Amino acid sequence: MDANKKSRTERKKEETRNKILAVAMDLFKRQGFDKTTVDQIAMVADVAKGTVFNHFPEKEAIIYEHIQSVIREQTPAMLEYLNKLPDTRTRLIAALQKSLEWMHIDVSNDLFERHFTYKMSQAVKAIKHLDGNVGTGFSTILVHVFKLGIESGEIRPDVNVLVMGGLEYNHFFSALWGVNHPELVSINESIENNVDCFLKGVENKSRDS
Repeated sequence: MDANKKSRTERKKEETRNKILAVAMDLFKRQGFDKTTVDQIAMVADVAKGTVFNHFPEKEAIIYEHIQSVIREQTPAMLEYLNKLPDTRTRLIAALQKSLEWMHIDVSNDLFERHFTYKMSQAVKAIKHLDGNVGTGFSTILVHVFKLGIESGEIRPDVNVLVMGGLEYNHFFSALWGVNHPELVSINESIENNVDCFLKGVENKSRDS
């Protein structure tokens, strides 16, 4: 009985969280991030203001969760697709290109920047407190590619998987430049350059020796 009651409670919390998420994202896209207040989100979602904060400590966290939910939903299919690609370089380029699609699904440039800022703040907290649980769905994909690269002999086995974080954040910095200055930066070219620089540092030079 207690287990069933807890299950119903958890389902109710998830429904409330999803409702807040949907309402907030709709308001962000219709009237902008800055013009949308937590009071307004609570009113439209028909919940208390404190309930909004219980689920999302700040407005930026809502955008972050929206993009993470898209990534979680599409990760299984993406991993299956990456497994079929011939090498690490091809997989990384495909993964980074896909990440931009995910981050731009129904998200304006303004919201993309808010997401990026929040993502960086979470990374800083994770490093400061050595919290390995503060990761992203996209990190899971990159780690998968990294492990495939080691198995194929393309990446040195002594390289720590944490180096993937450097590739990920360098990619997002490049994307931010591309979003704001498309006339100066080619996103696809930046992706290929970032991947090539990364692979140069982790390649297994003894592979063909």
